Amino acid sequence: MNYIFIAFLSYFLNSIAITVDKFLITKTIPDPIIYVFYFCLVGLFVSFGIPFTHYPGTEVFILGSISTAVWTIGAYFMFVALKTGQVQRVIPIIGTVTPLTLLILASQTQDITSKQGVAIIILILGLVFLTFKDWRGKLIWKELFLEIASGILFALSYFLLREAFVKNDFFTVLVWSKLVLIPVGLMFLIIPRLRVKILPVLKPQGSVSKMAPLFAFGQTCAGISELLLTYSISLASPALINALQGIKYVYLLIFSLILGKKFPQIFQNHISKGFLLSQVVGISLIGIGLYLLAF
Repeated sequence: MNYIFIAFLSYFLNSIAITVDKFLITKTIPDPIIYVFYFCLVGLFVSFGIPFTHYPGTEVFILGSISTAVWTIGAYFMFVALKTGQVQRVIPIIGTVTPLTLLILASQTQDITSKQGVAIIILILGLVFLTFKDWRGKLIWKELFLEIASGILFALSYFLLREAFVKNDFFTVLVWSKLVLIPVGLMFLIIPRLRVKILPVLKPQGSVSKMAPLFAFGQTCAGISELLLTYSISLASPALINALQGIKYVYLLIFSLILGKKFPQIFQNHISKGFLLSQVVGISLIGIGLYLLAF
């Protein structure tokens, strides 16, 4: 059950990254494409690991490359949704669509047992109860489309990545699957329209640059989180791993309560009996789901 501990640590770091992104997107980041550029830098750094790996084979290389490309598109859709609609609603909807899609895929490939399937459903229900308050408000159809598309793309990415891990070792798949990001990153530097969008982050002046340390911290947490999540997917079904993300919203709730006093416009907290009840039910369901997985 090492994958549970690794997944918990991954979601803790991811909750920190989301909290930072929630602040930056609301305040300073002008275009979600900037995030895609920094995702692409990961490919450059990971490429240094090539000498310590072997060529994984054409099938694994294609699976890994498609997985990375699909994940990047899903991430872009997510950040566009964060700019388009209600920030509080985007992550919970994506976080529900992803494990649901993976559960459907896993049931088709028989990648999980019936007991694990029940645990996943309970964990997803816990996730819904934890995030139900954020689903309200005026719905923008563009936002909903982006959220559903992002969740499905994330699920497909993790599904393909798991298939690659089954056929080869973790480090080799990790390194070779990220190489596809290098040419995409070069496009940002070569194409003038794209280069102009990332220059505000690179310049030494401006409100964005003042937030550069916070931006870097958030992206570091996000990068380590995704690395740990990827490793946990190499150990267990992605449907199981993504169903565990309800714990992330427990972390987010704690951060929101702490930061809501200083930044009430960004981290709005409406404590009521209904809200507390939904949190208790959600956390209880997650506990039941984890118990089924652990025993």
